[in-house]
Amino acid sequence: MNGNKVMNRKLNEYKALVFDLDGTLYYQRQLRLKMAWMLGGYYLCHFWRIKELLVIKRFREIREHWDELSEVSDNTAHDPGEGKSLEEIQYAYVAGVMNCSPQMVRNTVETWMYEKPLKAVHDTRDEELLEIIRAGRAAGQKIIIWSDYPIEDKLRSLGIEADGMYAATDERIGVLKPDPRGLELIMDDYGLGADEILVIGDRMEKDAEAAVRAGCDRVVLPKDKKGRGILYKSLL
Repeated sequence: MNGNKVMNRKLNEYKALVFDLDGTLYYQRQLRLKMAWMLGGYYLCHFWRIKELLVIKRFREIREHWDELSEVSDNTAHDPGEGKSLEEIQYAYVAGVMNCSPQMVRNTVETWMYEKPLKAVHDTRDEELLEIIRAGRAAGQKIIIWSDYPIEDKLRSLGIEADGMYAATDERIGVLKPDPRGLELIMDDYGLGADEILVIGDRMEKDAEAAVRAGCDRVVLPKDKKGRGILYKSLL
């Protein structure tokens, strides 16, 4: 097997399949193209609000490197123990960097990262993977979604159901991948061993690394439809 797939049993022999969401259940590149057109059109007509576009860019960057920022920063606002959620901490951090209010960051992120992309998520969904999910669930496998971002609305847009949803923003988690806390909670909640779970994602440095830290098998999906089709045939 190649480095993108580490499985010690057949797909249908795992008791639970744990899926990442963004870039896994839909094609990320296609979605970003659709969103680029949407953002470009909107801010071309609302150029006085261009700072919102910069806020989105900075928020993405900060979330991508949050574990590094948290390690080097002595800002106590990074500590979830201060009574703030991960979302509140990150909104405040971005607001400080961008010299705007946390509420402005929240509104912008919720609009352009959580609400507006929902139709594009539906339009770029990976139909073959969704069929694998439906078949697994019908066969009695637990289907669990584990994401760094909110899950429920996107899952509804994709038209699938899951047995469990675990987001980094949940109070019980509060950390981003590759921290394995979400996987550890899943194992505790469902009484599963690490060898009974297969983690399926699209990023080696996030999804696969988290699986490695938790001792779980993992599959990293290619970005393109052709590559995924070849991989799916090898899984079934």
